[in-house]
Order: sequence, then structure tokens, then C-alpha cells
Amino acid sequence: MNRPKYQDFMNELAAGRAYGIFIDDTGSPGLANTPPNYLSGRKTWVAVIVPPYQMAEVLEQFKRALHTLKEATGATEFHFTDIYSGRKEFKGVDLQIRLMLFELMASIFSQYQFPIIVQTFDPETLADVRKRLAGRIPERIPQFDLTREEDAALFFLLICLRWFMEETSEFPNVKARVFIDESYKKTGVGIKIPTFEKVFCDGLVCFAQSSSIVPIQLADFAAFALNRSQLLGGRDKRKSLDLKLLQILTQADFNYLNIGKKVVPFDQDGPIITLDDTRPYGPS
Repeated sequence: MNRPKYQDFMNELAAGRAYGIFIDDTGSPGLANTPPNYLSGRKTWVAVIVPPYQMAEVLEQFKRALHTLKEATGATEFHFTDIYSGRKEFKGVDLQIRLMLFELMASIFSQYQFPIIVQTFDPETLADVRKRLAGRIPERIPQFDLTREEDAALFFLLICLRWFMEETSEFPNVKARVFIDESYKKTGVGIKIPTFEKVFCDGLVCFAQSSSIVPIQLADFAAFALNRSQLLGGRDKRKSLDLKLLQILTQADFNYLNIGKKVVPFDQDGPIITLDDTRPYGPS
């Protein structure tokens, strides 16, 4: 198929004619000191949904946030793993400035209360879902290998997003433009899923760089925040920086639609969350 014209899609979003759905992935392959039930092969996809009535204002707010980022650090994109670690463009940037960037993004999420849908699969989850759906789920469908955690988690997330869109008050008149960070497919690639045409514009799922489709950076923040909260929350001991970050992320007041949240004292020793609670299963 011809390459999608992303600028036309962004103009459509800015005009309030479609929902914007922005997706990024997260995981911690090879990371030491993970909680016991943080299994190797675990993969999470996080979708941030921006309703049409918010889109123009959100794009303007994000433009201002990017201006603040450049003035403070010289960087032109929010990459929160690098910001937290002080790597790449953020090497040598003072810790307090980097934490300020987290506070800035947390304030945006708190203000707009974007709906967030999460889908996680690890080897146990995938095996369980395939067992429960025996005979009803193939190993492969076009573009997705459903024997892989990464593919299965993304496909089941798209199913959850279809359900979300079918429940909106504007359905079926207003659809969604869906953008996924390019890590899964090359930028400019568009996957057409005919069975999703009633909820996704043109049935398309588009892959792009977060530098060109800047709201993908919202999903980058939400994905980092979920992963880091799970990792820190599963530790027996937390450092002062861990506690400060958890406090900032709490201020974001993430509007998760399909996972629960717990209110706990961060300064207690021992795990403060059960990671199974934030490992949503696929449809039964």
C-alpha cells in the first residue's frame, strides 16, 4: 500500500475530527535485580488516548513542553529512560532539572486525565491465554506472530482499544488515528487491519518516530512510568531517588482503564505492589 501521509493525519487530529491513540512499549530485558515474578520475556504495550476535544490544546501544550525541554537541556525529544539515567542528550544534565522534566509531564497527565490502556504478556500469561482460547486463536495472523509475547500483547491491546472505541459516545461516527513508536516496525509503515475499520480510520495502525508524531512521547512517559513503578515497587529496599520518582509519578494520577492502582506508603520496606495485579490478561 502507499505510505500514509502522516501530516494529513495530524491535521485531522488537530482539527478534532478523530481520537488520537499513541502507543509505546516497555520492558527490562537483561536488567538485574528485577522482582521474582518479573519474568524474562515480559512485554508491555501502553496506549494513551487523547479525545478529539482535547487534541488541539494538547498539541499546543506539548509544543510548549518541548520548548522548555530544549531550553533546559538542549534536547529536542522526551526520552524518559535516558532522562532518568542521565544518558545520551541528558548526560551531564543536573538531576534536579531531569526530575523537573518528570514533574512537567506528570502535570500534563494529571490535568488531562488521558485514558490509558495497558496490555502485558509474559511466557506464563501467553501460555495461559493460548490454553484458555484453545482452538480459537491461531499461531499467526497477518503481521502478528501470536506465539511471541511482543506480538500477542500488541494485538490484544488493539482488541482492547477496539472495545474502547465502540463504547465512546461518538461511535461509529468518530474513529481513531493510531500511532505506534517505530521500535516494532519501521517509521512510515502502516498496517491495515480490515476488521478494525469501524473504529480505526482506514483500518490503519501507523508506525512513526516520536520526533515527527510528538504525542508518541506521551506514551513513552506512560510506559516508562508503569515499568519503573513496577520495578521499584517490587524491590525490598528503595533509595531516596527511587522514592522521589515514585512520588512524582503518583502526582500524574494516571487514568488506567484496565489495571488497578494501590495507595501505599512508599517509605516502607519490602514490595509495595504485586506485579500480577498490573499484568492484565487477554480477553477470555
